[in-house]
Amino acid sequence: MAALVLICAAPVRAQTAADGLEAMRARLAESGDYSGVFGVSRAGAFAVGASDDRRADAPWRWASVSKMITTLLVLQQVDEGRLALDAPLADSLPDWPVNGEGITIRHLLSHTSGLADPDASPDLDADGMPDLYQQAQDWRPVCEGPPRAAPGTGFAYNNCDYWVLGAVLEAVSGQTYADLIRDRLVAPLGLGPVAVPSGPRSEARTNGQPEPRVDPAAWGPAGGLYGTTEALLRIDAALMEGALISPASRAEMWNGDPAAGFAALGVWSYSPDLGACIGQTRLVERYGEIGGVQVRNFLLPDLGLALVVQSSDGVTAFGEVWQGEGLSIDLIRAAACGA
Repeated sequence: MAALVLICAAPVRAQTAADGLEAMRARLAESGDYSGVFGVSRAGAFAVGASDDRRADAPWRWASVSKMITTLLVLQQVDEGRLALDAPLADSLPDWPVNGEGITIRHLLSHTSGLADPDASPDLDADGMPDLYQQAQDWRPVCEGPPRAAPGTGFAYNNCDYWVLGAVLEAVSGQTYADLIRDRLVAPLGLGPVAVPSGPRSEARTNGQPEPRVDPAAWGPAGGLYGTTEALLRIDAALMEGALISPASRAEMWNGDPAAGFAALGVWSYSPDLGACIGQTRLVERYGEIGGVQVRNFLLPDLGLALVVQSSDGVTAFGEVWQGEGLSIDLIRAAACGA
């Protein structure tokens, strides 16, 4: 009796950024009400697409992905000797009144400062968003309030950490946050406009209704940046290629803490088994959400691959990569493996 031999083809990765983009487009088309912009960076090429009548080259809200960008600016100052990760905050902001000697730059970057929580500030119009975020206001009275915990005692996600880091950057560099974005990222990488615009705006829908109006200037270094999908992909690519910060700083940035859900400095970093054609590999991720806008930014450094997905429909369910199923991991597989 002749033996039956089964020959299984090895998984094949997508050959170009455009291949990955089209596979992402097909998967997003299965998601029903998805509306947004998405893109892939691979091998020096960038491919960006949009759903419906959205413009793929239009600037959009980066939300808390802005924290990753602020982290890069901070680590550039570390590389140039103006900051040290484990130096006290008082060294750069001598007038900071809350645990200035106990809080370090690392605590702020890793959300372990223990500072007050601005998300607990008043919501007088009961629209589900603290009033602080709806118009540009001074954040200091909130962040200078009674701390939630002693520095270094535990992870607690907090926009105050990154508002304070914005003040640190301006103090040690002598430049505004906007000028640092322009001089350190936009000009060197040839990006289109990346900035924190001002003025209340409503750009998405939440549960079918216009989102609450927000002022990007109120979010500032914690969540106020706007830019194109390609601009964010170019920053991702430059970070993976070592063009923005030193290898030592990048290693610190991507050193996820298992005890804090693999939170690192401005990002989350771990090595899941992504299956498909990928297997186990390092994944660096940064999420953002404000109002009806959600952002997912994924870097796979060992593959030289990055992908960005933005939705403005208020309903897209991305899921969590670490759970091994859902839209996010499907999109990573699509970008890496193609159809």
